[in-house]
This record gives sequence, C-alpha cells and structure tokens, in this order.
Amino acid sequence: MTLVKEVGAQDFEKTYPLFEKFQNSRLSKEDWRQLFVDHWQNNKGNFGYLLEDDQGVVGFLGLILSRRIINGKEIKFCNITSWVVDEKFRSQSLSIFLPVLKLKDYTLTIHTASKETYTVARKLGFQDLESHFRIILPIPSVATCMAFCKVEIDGENFDKILTGEANQIYKDHLAFKCFHIHVRTPLGECYLLGARVYRKRFPFFQIYHISQSNIFAKFAGRIAMVICLRINIVAIITDERFLRGNTVMCSKAFSLPHPRVYKSDLLEKHDIDLLYSELPVLNI
Repeated sequence: MTLVKEVGAQDFEKTYPLFEKFQNSRLSKEDWRQLFVDHWQNNKGNFGYLLEDDQGVVGFLGLILSRRIINGKEIKFCNITSWVVDEKFRSQSLSIFLPVLKLKDYTLTIHTASKETYTVARKLGFQDLESHFRIILPIPSVATCMAFCKVEIDGENFDKILTGEANQIYKDHLAFKCFHIHVRTPLGECYLLGARVYRKRFPFFQIYHISQSNIFAKFAGRIAMVICLRINIVAIITDERFLRGNTVMCSKAFSLPHPRVYKSDLLEKHDIDLLYSELPVLNI
C-alpha cells in the first residue's frame, strides 16, 4: 500500500536513494539536499510530495516556493522540479502531482520538463512558456565597440549599486553558484544574473534574468565578450522571450528539447524569468 505525504526537511536522507537511481552525474548529494532547504522562507516546511510504500520512498515531486513583486504586485511562485517515480509505481505518478494544482493564487512553472512531464502538464492546463533559446557569440558590433560600455562581474559594491527589485534578487541569490553582472551604457544600466553551465561539454553562461532587455540586446556582443574572457565560457545562452523581440547580432536561436511550461492567471510569459527555481538552486 502506498501513501502520499508532504516532504519535510527531515525526509532528505530517506529520499536520496531514489535520486541516486535517476542520478544526474553533475549533481552531488549536497546539491540534491538544496531541494530540502527553505531558501526564501516561503516553503514553511513543505518541499513537495512523497510517494511511500512499506519499503521506503518510491516517488518524489519537489516544490520551490517564493514571492516576488511583478508589475507592482506581489506574486506567489511555485517551481515544480524533479518529478521522479520508481518504475514499478509509475501508474501512481499523478498522485504526487495533482496536489500541486490545489495551491491557490500561485503561478506554477516547470523549467526542465521531460517529454513525459511536458505531455502531462499540457493536459493539466499548463501553457508553453518558452520553446527556444538563443546562443549569443562574443562578437561586438563596430558601433558598440566605439560606445561606452562598462561590464562589472560580482562587484563588491553591488549591494549599494543595485536598487529595488534588482537589489532583492541579488541578495536572494548570493548563496548560489551564480554570477551577478552590472552593465553601464549611454542608454542606461542593466543587471544580469546567470551561471556557468555545460552543454555537450562546453561551458556557457546561462542567463536567468535580464533587467533591461533593450540595453542588453544592443550591447549583447560586447557584454558576451567580457563575460567570456572573465569567467572562461564560449558564449551566452538566453531564453528567447528575455529579448522581448529585440534583435541581437551574431546570434542564433535553437529549439529546447522540451518547452518550459507555466500555469498562471496573473502573469504573461514575458513576466516570468528563471530565478527562484531549480536552475540556480541546483545549478543545472
């Protein structure tokens, strides 16, 4: 007989053997433990749902909860992650997913859906959030080479330079393996947050957040050049919607293996980035 229960921090050790069966070779035991930590004091002791039988944990669905100010309103987010179920119990997989749909007034996101997860999510009312990413090469245009553009990475004074929402985002993500980038240009300032990730063994800078897409798009090649040289990566990766239709020179769009999805009555696609999710928490 199986039982569905809420996940508490104390459940990590008995859940970890399940993770090992589906192990991502880049994730250590301590990386997985981060799903059982209330990083932004919003989970209130509930980190998802477990499926248990007499032998132990046979299914897990992780939840990362947060609150953010979007368009002047406080929005509650629930990022769904790591839906793993032992093969013998796959017929009961939905028993740990359906409770999430009962969360009231939450914007739900799934950023790393498998083919199966994507199919289920769409049937449950989720919409496509993103289907493409763009690789930006470190090749600045002649115009931006001639213009003023100062790029700072992980500056010691960022807590003073960054204000409002950017300052809160900066503080909330200091504990993770992220790079914080502040850009000054004649058009204004731009704040980027992202991390080094590996795709086919090559290092890229994956963007999780862009504060001013028009400024970033204008100076993207110049920004990419500085980032590549400073943190030793080959190019920048960004979700296509982050650019809000702005053209970026020396770049190319590619399809994601499976689209990111979301479910919200309050937000549009362009309001949702990749912060406060499994991506910075697990650095994947």
